[in-house]
Amino acid sequence: DGATWLDRRLVSAEASDLVPSGFGQQVREAMDRRREHHIDRGDAARQPNGGIAYRRNLLATLREREVARVGGELAASKGLPFRAVSDGETVAGKFTGTVQLSSGKFAIVEQSQEFTLVPWRPVIDRRLGREIMGVVQGGSVSWQMGRARGLGL
Repeated sequence: DGATWLDRRLVSAEASDLVPSGFGQQVREAMDRRREHHIDRGDAARQPNGGIAYRRNLLATLREREVARVGGELAASKGLPFRAVSDGETVAGKFTGTVQLSSGKFAIVEQSQEFTLVPWRPVIDRRLGREIMGVVQGGSVSWQMGRARGLGL
């Protein structure tokens, strides 16, 4: 249910560079099966001219579905509720680990009463087990490192 390499190839405007035999043929067949999967799920439709029209923002939709599914599975094992984050939202909490999904690698950030999954970047690896903060923007996170300065309670 996540955004795979095949999905990125399917929605790409680039011409196919796959050879019609061997591994190239296997990839073509996998792409055909994935295309049919999207049509069956309503994420794509056949056009009268024979082409395929994919749902707008298909990759983001697939990523969100996968994150929601895995978040629900992790919630059961962690005993904490999962909360999805939206674009423009600030995420702050303890970086407790990572999870590899077909949509990419995600960081597990735990707040006091819940946890969330956000796109991982190598810059946060050294912060494992510590507090982190970042802003979600367009399927990525702008991480803010270091201590904030100013007055506080």
